[in-house]
Amino acid sequence: MARTKLNFLADKTIGIIGCGHLGRTLAAELVAHGLPKEKLLVSYGGSASTLERIRKAGLLENISDNAEICGKSNIIFIAVRPQAIERLKGLSFSKNALVVSCMAGISSTSLKNTLGIDVIRIMPSGPDTIKDRKGIVAVYPRSDILRDILPGIGLKVFELPEEEMMHAFTVGVCLPAALLAAGRMELGTAHAVKIMEKEYPGFEEIYTWAKGVLPNFDSDEEREEYIKKMSTKGGITEAIIDSLNSGSTFITAIRMGAARSREISAREPIFDTSTTCSDT
Repeated sequence: MARTKLNFLADKTIGIIGCGHLGRTLAAELVAHGLPKEKLLVSYGGSASTLERIRKAGLLENISDNAEICGKSNIIFIAVRPQAIERLKGLSFSKNALVVSCMAGISSTSLKNTLGIDVIRIMPSGPDTIKDRKGIVAVYPRSDILRDILPGIGLKVFELPEEEMMHAFTVGVCLPAALLAAGRMELGTAHAVKIMEKEYPGFEEIYTWAKGVLPNFDSDEEREEYIKKMSTKGGITEAIIDSLNSGSTFITAIRMGAARSREISAREPIFDTSTTCSDT
């Protein structure tokens, strides 16, 4: 039975650009918590396997293209991988739309330079935690409507006072995989967390959350598969895991993850003019 926490969105259209694992999870939770299904639009990058997963999620009739999403949606979540940001160049967003980026490491400045509009940044924890109603999310800058929507789908919201703190929070949502890798190596983690807490108040709370959402595994192979699944190529989790695998301490690996987030944030997108953005 559908929940009704989001019944205040009955007259809004929500678009999700990028219907991969995170995009599908957001779509499913929005509908489950009260968004009318006919008020949802989603796009994807053309992969046959993604299309099949969209079909299994019951969202075939919600498929649209990015141009329609940008023209018709009141609220738009961008859930593509950071490496795909160039595909969004040239989109024409409605001037009244609230645009929300879920892309790790892509700064507000880069988003505005690419999209031509101001964008709210959020950093949610993994799709599995969202589905289990154990998710957390950082928001910058503050948004009144997101203060209603995100808790409405079961997320605990951390409103960040400055964008720099997004790097530490991004590392924080990578902690489940990092803790599993550290445990495999019998590395201590508590001291590193205390250091991070001094630099980024709230990090210890995120660490406690991460320990609480660690999955149980029947074998080492299952654990390693989970770590691999969480490590996007070129991403923050990969930077942390690679650092641990090379023999680093936990605090060094955490700092490597934060440095990778800053590196992605500082890098301006390089646009390929042959790339279209009709179905990200």
